[in-house]
Amino acid sequence: MSCQTTDGPPGVRCREIGADDLDSIADLLTAGFPNPRNHWVRALKLLSMRVVPDGFPRYGYMLETRTTAVGVILLIFSRAPDSGMVRCNGSAWYVAPAFRTVAPLLLLKILRHRVTHTNVWPSLHTLPTIEALGYKRFCNGVFAAIPWLAAGMGGTKIRRVVEALHPERFVPAADLQVLRDHESFGCFSLWCETRDKGYPFIFRRRFIKNLPLVPTAQLVYCTSLDDLVRLAGPVGRYLALRGIPLMLIPANGPIPTLVGRFFGGKPMYYFGPEQPRLGDLAYTEVAMFGV
Repeated sequence: MSCQTTDGPPGVRCREIGADDLDSIADLLTAGFPNPRNHWVRALKLLSMRVVPDGFPRYGYMLETRTTAVGVILLIFSRAPDSGMVRCNGSAWYVAPAFRTVAPLLLLKILRHRVTHTNVWPSLHTLPTIEALGYKRFCNGVFAAIPWLAAGMGGTKIRRVVEALHPERFVPAADLQVLRDHESFGCFSLWCETRDKGYPFIFRRRFIKNLPLVPTAQLVYCTSLDDLVRLAGPVGRYLALRGIPLMLIPANGPIPTLVGRFFGGKPMYYFGPEQPRLGDLAYTEVAMFGV
């Protein structure tokens, strides 16, 4: 799983990350990003423990010289909860400055996997590179909503899966596995029951730059944005009572029925056969690493 390149500094190769590389990869990511080292240690541990579809890398790819790691891209391969198709979320792409000329080699390596690839909120300076490689934009920003102001739905019952006794009695097995997986990543996994049906919702607690003291619920997963909008009132009040008054929803513009504001400049991209739908960031860096 290695490849040589002559387009940059000599003696650089690209290969799959193995378990023995994790310490050096954590050091490299700490040098390249503002997150502390323990953030990357935790991220790599999560990748080491989760189920990966057969035949795909567990951690991703790295660039190395004879003496050290000089580049990395973490990859999260998973099966989409809705379709079951394998997809890949690229995360934490970093190459040491002296080796930036061979940085696209990492992306070319991952695109050989014939699945749908996503790049969630890439750094602005990387946009020309990923667009040149054929990535297409599918989301333009986020809508910051105040969901508890939405109309209520009588008879709605909401339970957090991790707090429920015997959730297997009321949550279908396929939904329950996704909800439990994301609780283990640090998300809020909710099951919302109306008089007619049950709906899974997953959120990640985070803070936004302009409101650093106000917790927000980043939407990670729902079966459709229509479901979220319809149930925004009871779901929003459930979260507000637990100290999370705002919700961040991936969107391409304002959501007319919700009170809030749309913020552009947070695009998402994909490459491959299946355009991702808004409202599904399951098993991505947003869900697993909290970025």
